[in-house]
Amino acid sequence: MKKLWLKVANDLSLQVSLGKWPVGSVIPGEIELAKHYQVSRDTVRKALNALTKEGLFERRPHIGTRVKSKNRVGRFLHELDDIRSIDRYGNKFPRKIQNVEKIQVDEFNAERFGIPCGTIMLKFENIRIASNKIEEPVVVTFVYIFPEALGILDLAKDHPDELIINLVEDCCNTECTEVKQTFSATTMTEKISRYFNMPEGSSALRIVRNYLDAKGKNLVVSESYHPADRFSFSVSVKKKQRYWI
Repeated sequence: MKKLWLKVANDLSLQVSLGKWPVGSVIPGEIELAKHYQVSRDTVRKALNALTKEGLFERRPHIGTRVKSKNRVGRFLHELDDIRSIDRYGNKFPRKIQNVEKIQVDEFNAERFGIPCGTIMLKFENIRIASNKIEEPVVVTFVYIFPEALGILDLAKDHPDELIINLVEDCCNTECTEVKQTFSATTMTEKISRYFNMPEGSSALRIVRNYLDAKGKNLVVSESYHPADRFSFSVSVKKKQRYWI
């Protein structure tokens, strides 16, 4: 179970990124926050201290906690130690399916996704929102699956917190053993900018993910867009220790 102070810290960080408290403003005091989150003052203080260390806030006696930056260092950090952690960030937000359509992969997407041109696929258009009370999109994702996985349509609607790849594994009796990711800077199209309520052409982070089985066959392909000024991703890789016998 996630620690209470971490839950509070994540929500405070989210509220800052969504603009509830602009940079330079002073947020509510510990007592008020403790009452809002229904936790102890010590829990709030621990959350604020952690976010202060990460550069989101600065705290001064007799002044309070001031917003120092819109993003904290390491915010939404992905610990890529296994393939189940790949989508941990997006999966913690409620999903809303906006549209589902059958498409034929064109030359442009065939090259980007590593799928033969002309392949017939189902395209999900999803958004993840901040919470069921705050319908602010945090990520827009287009998910591409093969027609043989058509049975996940109802499953995806009935299980909005479950990753599409997990549903495909269950539906098709297969297993994802590898995930390839491609990160790139891009600009928002008119459709994507509408979701984020931002000007068309705004900077964005695009992540294309290929979910592969043991034979290297694509099971699912996803394309996610994040506002460039709102989120950052960090990857840490450690060298494996070598043992000599």
